[in-house]
Amino acid sequence: MLLTAANYQDLTSYDRNKMTGHSLDWSNKPISFKTYQGLKNIKLLEETERPQQNLSDLFTYNQPEQANNSVNLENLSRILRLSHCLTRKEKFGGGYFYFRNVASAGALYPFETYVEAFQVENLEQGLYHHSVADQSITQLRIGDCSELVSSAINFRSSDNPVVVFFLSAIFFRSSWKYRDRAFRYHLLDTGHLSENLLLALKCHELKFEISYDFNDEKVNEFIGIDTKREACLATIGVFSTEAGPNITDKAQEFSSVDLKQFSRCAAQETRYAVINEILSLTSKKKEYQDENLDKKGIQCASSIGEAVKPIPFDNTPELMTYSQAILQRRSRRNFIRKPISGATFSWLLNLLREGDKTGRRIKWQDFLSIGVLIADVQGIDPGFYSFESTNRELRLVRPGFLMEEMAHICLDQAWLSNCSSHFLFMSDLVAVEHRLGPRAYRYAMIEAGRMGQRLYLAAESIKFGCCGIGAFYDQEARQFLNLSPGAHLLYLVGLGPLTNAFV
Repeated sequence: MLLTAANYQDLTSYDRNKMTGHSLDWSNKPISFKTYQGLKNIKLLEETERPQQNLSDLFTYNQPEQANNSVNLENLSRILRLSHCLTRKEKFGGGYFYFRNVASAGALYPFETYVEAFQVENLEQGLYHHSVADQSITQLRIGDCSELVSSAINFRSSDNPVVVFFLSAIFFRSSWKYRDRAFRYHLLDTGHLSENLLLALKCHELKFEISYDFNDEKVNEFIGIDTKREACLATIGVFSTEAGPNITDKAQEFSSVDLKQFSRCAAQETRYAVINEILSLTSKKKEYQDENLDKKGIQCASSIGEAVKPIPFDNTPELMTYSQAILQRRSRRNFIRKPISGATFSWLLNLLREGDKTGRRIKWQDFLSIGVLIADVQGIDPGFYSFESTNRELRLVRPGFLMEEMAHICLDQAWLSNCSSHFLFMSDLVAVEHRLGPRAYRYAMIEAGRMGQRLYLAAESIKFGCCGIGAFYDQEARQFLNLSPGAHLLYLVGLGPLTNAFV
C-alpha cells in the first residue's frame, strides 16, 4: 500500500541492474483517438486567421483584473485547435502515424479535453468532448450545470464562468508501454496539454484560472468517464465580468448513452493496481495558507559556487510567431555540439522564470526546483547549476562537462550528450507533501510538464531541437546530481542547436 507520493516514485524507479524488459503487444495497441458513437457531433469552425503574437508576448502576458472578452464558437474553435491538433502524418506499418502539437511520452497521447460551455455564443449550453481526430466537439450533456461545477472545483474567481475545460488521462494508453510507471507520464503529458491550452487563452486575452484542486469523484462523474480507466487531472476556467447571451434556466439533461463505455481504448486492457493507488492517494489534499509556504521555494541541490548572472538580452531571438511554432512543434534529437549565445540562453531561462498571474494560491516555485546542465553556452563554464528564479541567477552545484554521464543515466540515449543544455525539473516530494498534502505530487508533475512544453515551443521558435525525457535510472540520477534526501528528478528536457537539416 502506498503511503506517500515519494513511495510511488521509488516503487516505479528504473534500476539498471533490475530492469526486466517486456515486449509490446502491437496487436493490442491502444487507440489514441476517443470518439463517441451515436451522439451529436459539431464540426469546429475553420480558421480564418491565426494569432500573430510571439511566444515572448504570451509568456509575459499579465491578464487583466477585469475581463469582459466574450467567447464564441469561432474563437473556441481556434483555442481547441491551438491546444491540440494533428500537424502531419507518415506511413507506419500498415497505417499512419499522426504527429501532434503536444508532446507525449512514447507518442501515446493519453490526454483528452472536455469543455463545459456556459456562455459561448452560437453554442448550446452543455458539456462537450473535443475530438482531435476530426476537429469536432461531441455533445455529451445539455443544460445548466453551474451549481455542480462551482461545488466541485476550487476556482478562486468570483466572476461569471464562460467555459471550463477538463483535462483527463486514459490510463492504458500509457501503461501499455510504461506499465505501473505510466502515472508519471499521465501527469507530465497533462502538463504539456495544459500549457498549450493556457497559451491559446492568453493569445485571445481571456481571463482564466488553472486549478488542480477539485472533487475528483464529482468531476469524473460529471464528465462521464470510467474511473477505472480514465481520470480528470486538471481543470481550467475562463471567466468574464459580464453575463453571456446563452445563460438559461434549462435543467441539465443527461445523455441516454452510457458515456463510461468510451473510456476503453483497447480490446484487452491490463490494469495496474499501483496506478489506482497513486490516483486515490493524490485525490486527497491538505488545507494550507499562503504564509505557511517556504518563500525560498524548494531546494533540491546544494550550490558550491558564487552566483552567475546570465547575459542580458535586448531582443528576443524568435524566428517565427507563436502559432507557427506550435504547429511545427516536434521532438527533435539530431543535436550537434555547437555553442549557443549567452543571450539566447538567458532568454530561455527568463521564459521559465515568468509565472502565470492567475489568482492561484501557489506557484511552481512552491513545489519545483529547476537545475541546468550546461555544456555549450557562451560565457558560462560547463557544469550543473541550480536556477534561482527570483533573482534570475545560476549557482554552480558541480563543475565539468556532464552530458555524457547524464545520457548514460537516461537509459544510454547517446544523442543527449550532444545537447547544449539539459533542463532538470526536480522536487523534494517529502517536503511538498508535508506542506501541501499528497495532491502536491500532481502539482509538481503537471507543472514540470508545463515547463517542458514551454521549452519545446521556445526551441521551435528559434529553430533549435528539444526533447523531453521521463525515463532514467532514478537512483543514479539522484546520486549523480547529489540531490538532498527526499529530492527526486521528475523530468529532463534536452535542448540545443540541430544539424543542418531542420526536420
